[in-house]
Amino acid sequence: MSIYLQQEYDFIERTKKIIKQYETIKEKEKYEVTLLLNCFVGLLILPQQYWYEHQPETIISEKDWGISPEHIIFIKKEEIKNVKNVVRHLRNAISHYHFVAFSDDNKSISHIKFEDYDMSSNKTFEATLSVENINKFVGIFSEHMLRLMAASRQT
Repeated sequence: MSIYLQQEYDFIERTKKIIKQYETIKEKEKYEVTLLLNCFVGLLILPQQYWYEHQPETIISEKDWGISPEHIIFIKKEEIKNVKNVVRHLRNAISHYHFVAFSDDNKSISHIKFEDYDMSSNKTFEATLSVENINKFVGIFSEHMLRLMAASRQT
């Protein structure tokens, strides 16, 4: 395995390739949602931590980001439903194991509810997202981060 040239950039790229490779597996039982949630580390958590100040503050939209404001059931009063806040809350939900998967009629995971809490255990965020919306969002967000990181290397 080759060394990272720019660790945060390469980690995102390699994580995306892992997901792509998994799509080619012809196994009877596949766990693509589990893989996606595991890959949140490379596609969401690390970029959010390392590049926090550079997160977009644009309002979340299904057209641009894969998530609709209506998917966000609750966000604490002083926050708006922008990309920066949503990414932070999703990062916290995954990192602290505050998510629950729901199945469809075929017993396949179809939606995931994400929740975030403050230090006093008060809920600060709740969103229920379809697997399709999660995939879309993580793909768009990781591409945005790769462009940002590539641009910073050139300066």
